[in-house]
Amino acid sequence: MNYQNLNTINPDRPLRLSSPVTDIPRVGPVKAEYLSKLGITHARDFLFTFPRKHDDFSHITPINQLEAGAKMTIRAKVKTVKTDYGWQGRRRLLRIFVDLEDDTGVLNVTWYNLRFLERQLWQGRELLVAGTVEANPQYNKQIAVKLPKNKTKGHFITQYRMRSPVIEFVTSDDPTHTGRITPVYPETYGVTSRFLRYQVKNLLPLIKQIPEYLPPEIIQRHDFIGIHEAISQVHFPDSTQQLEQARRRLRFDELFFLQLAALVRRRERRQQKAVPIKPARANIATFIARLPFSLTGAQQRSVEEIFSDMKQPTPMNRLLQGDVGSGKSAVALIAAHAVLAAKQKVIYLAPTEILARQQHHNFSQYLTDTPVYLLVGATKQRDKASIKLSLTKRIPAIAIGTHALLQDDLNIKELGLVIIDEQHRFGVKQRKSLLRQKKSLMPHLLTMTATPIPRTLSLTVFGDLDLSVLDELPPGRQPITTTIITSNAKEKTITFILEQLHQGRQAYVIAPLVEQSDRLQVKSAQETVKEMRAYFPDIAIELIHGRLKPLEKQSIMNNYFAGAIQLLVSTAVVEVGVDVPNATCMIIEGAERFGLAQLHQFRGRIGRGTHQSFCYLFPSTDEAAANERLLTLAKTTDGFTIAEADLRLRGPGEAYGLSQSGFNDLQVASLLDYATINIARNEADKLLERDPHLLKYPILQKKVAQKNLVAHFE
Repeated sequence: MNYQNLNTINPDRPLRLSSPVTDIPRVGPVKAEYLSKLGITHARDFLFTFPRKHDDFSHITPINQLEAGAKMTIRAKVKTVKTDYGWQGRRRLLRIFVDLEDDTGVLNVTWYNLRFLERQLWQGRELLVAGTVEANPQYNKQIAVKLPKNKTKGHFITQYRMRSPVIEFVTSDDPTHTGRITPVYPETYGVTSRFLRYQVKNLLPLIKQIPEYLPPEIIQRHDFIGIHEAISQVHFPDSTQQLEQARRRLRFDELFFLQLAALVRRRERRQQKAVPIKPARANIATFIARLPFSLTGAQQRSVEEIFSDMKQPTPMNRLLQGDVGSGKSAVALIAAHAVLAAKQKVIYLAPTEILARQQHHNFSQYLTDTPVYLLVGATKQRDKASIKLSLTKRIPAIAIGTHALLQDDLNIKELGLVIIDEQHRFGVKQRKSLLRQKKSLMPHLLTMTATPIPRTLSLTVFGDLDLSVLDELPPGRQPITTTIITSNAKEKTITFILEQLHQGRQAYVIAPLVEQSDRLQVKSAQETVKEMRAYFPDIAIELIHGRLKPLEKQSIMNNYFAGAIQLLVSTAVVEVGVDVPNATCMIIEGAERFGLAQLHQFRGRIGRGTHQSFCYLFPSTDEAAANERLLTLAKTTDGFTIAEADLRLRGPGEAYGLSQSGFNDLQVASLLDYATINIARNEADKLLERDPHLLKYPILQKKVAQKNLVAHFE
């Protein structure tokens, strides 16, 4: 691109990449506030906010060759202009009717509420216009044949029309908004893609201030274009080929930074110190033999991997991933026993109070020689103080709890192992506060997730962790049958569930909301419990949700575990970890309102015993039954297939709780792009082998530090 043709920046107030957006023309305090919602606070942020897609408006089509349904661009002159006002509900609506004419014909174009156009459209003015061509319902072919200049109040009725197309006044051979491959940016209230195009184009000369940060050998080895050309061409490409070259370079850059950051974290961790814990084999074998179940091969392998890590004088940082019901808690229990036997303490951080209480109950059954404390929000202050005092003593103990374990006044002596269940539900600062209980020695860290990690994420987002995978279910489990239920099949489904309940089984009904909402047309939990009591008058039914007091929730869950409650209506509070082997049926109301991974988690509450289990998805409407998430869930129970689909549908920010973790800012790259991820990892590894501290690459060093400032794992 020829920068000389760009609008020049005010020489009396030269802009730099670091200039705040309020120094830029047409950006006042209010607009700056809107821009901040897109992460744009300085001039450089405009240049590094890449288009989410491009519209190819580079081909100019004569009016007589337009096709209905196609996106097309025309270059034509204003023939007539007419304005009037209509109504849209209670709002007054300005309508601008324009006839555009080229050498081949006339086209009707309409714009709405664009007041600035009233003053800028006049007969003979040349425009570039791009948009979707529509058949004109007012066009009458027979009349048009008889009256080729059919005219109504100065307005020609033409065969085709465009409504609200992109417009640009022809002032140069380098258009911004159409007549080219046009960038389309993410928008927010008060910030349009058109505004961003205008600003980015004006600011493009600033790319000369951006230093090339990739080592020259990497650029040469992969035939990448330079960073200046990449940024210029990703915004305003001269051709589709140059756009792809720009995207290829920027894809690599984004993934390369992720890999560098992960590998630097891994190297830093290996420099930290921890107490080596060497499990006594005879003691461990005796403990495992006392368990009322046999370990799967995957569980045995994971236990060995954890023991191997904890023997080292550096802290373990291992992620135990396994599908719902794969036995992660058993592995955590064995790891905890080994640490307690070595006279160290263990902290188990659970995402919900229900799960914390359940794990406290389970661990207390097997760790009979050790204090097992429960510290949750509902714990009485007197008991909290007593537990905190006990944790300062040099006596082996395990504390299981929720966010209450993350309080600043908690001082734990001899902390050997931290177990974090569903770690993405806790903030980065919270996890760091727990891991830094010891100043000189770090505890070993075992994090667990029931959301399977696709291979590409294990190399990027989780690239600094060692992974253990539970890819087997305990013996005797049967696959869960999942069915999408439309309105005409609902009665039959209810009848089947009633038969299951009469056989002594238990069931869940999940609802997306506690109370009825005027905004969302979905069934609430309160409505659902009334409906279920009408369907099953002789069945013990109860409602649980997050607004109940902790003791109320615990009482309900205790009764459900004991079988006193047969059908539990719930919101998302039972999403994680609840284990009732006798529960074999689940209804998910308003199923299309939930994310795919969340639906899979819900489904994982059943199928934990030896009986066949059934999950029924009740969409809010029959049309919602075609929802892609529901179809995916009904087709497979494989967690990895579901995880990849969820990653594709929602991205890592939502799917893995990484919105605040620095991994949700991929604009060009995809975390499903295994080929580029592999190349980036190899290059990052080579670079750190040559220069472990990136001393020769201060810009890369700074970028890595910024990534790791908000890193997802410590």
